[in-house]
Amino acid sequence: MLKFVRRFILHRILTAELEFFVADIFNEVDEDVRKDKSLALWKAYGKYVIGAAVLIVVATASYVGWQNYVQNQSRTQGAEFEAAAALVADGKLGEGAAAFAGLAESGNAGYRPLAALREAEAMIAAGEGEKALIVYDQLAADSGIDEEFSTLANLLAGYYLMDAGTTSEVRDRIAPLTEPGSLFSASANELLALTYIKDGDTAQAKEVLALVQNDAATPDDVKSRVTQLLAAIEGK
Repeated sequence: MLKFVRRFILHRILTAELEFFVADIFNEVDEDVRKDKSLALWKAYGKYVIGAAVLIVVATASYVGWQNYVQNQSRTQGAEFEAAAALVADGKLGEGAAAFAGLAESGNAGYRPLAALREAEAMIAAGEGEKALIVYDQLAADSGIDEEFSTLANLLAGYYLMDAGTTSEVRDRIAPLTEPGSLFSASANELLALTYIKDGDTAQAKEVLALVQNDAATPDDVKSRVTQLLAAIEGK
């Protein structure tokens, strides 16, 4: 029961953050976007890909804060996490990544995977995306952490690869996440549709988006975005 509640809270935080971020994006999907569907849609929606990774980490941070409150975890690791975050905020990306890496090694079940996610985020900001992918791979394969974190690792890697890799790499990375009933399957399929849009394959994108739109389990805010994106693709 506790695991279900934790997952529900994480999912609600994540979808709320994404809803806030993409609100402005769909205001930009206007007549100019519809004139050149594939390229213009990608340009208009590309900011979502760049920013979503940060939002997911914020959502995870909120989740871990709640989890540690419930489990009465040590304040020491919280202070270490905040210190590492402050280094990154000050532009000391290498030092921040190293501090997060240390906490990822020594932290408890909550802070360990979160610190690894933030370590990868700092690496990407420092232009060391390949190293970040290694961190994501390690998290995704770690059976000792909650499923939420391993799923987020693959999703974050997918967002990064949208700009730094190929659409095929993104699809390979998120394939297990797109299955019905999977954690964050709606977000994963939304990203999958973006890969097809970037490739210019609007027919395949529409097919994926329609499945998300018609899935009763899709959160309302995701369904709203999907509906608007479908309308833009169809030039309505």
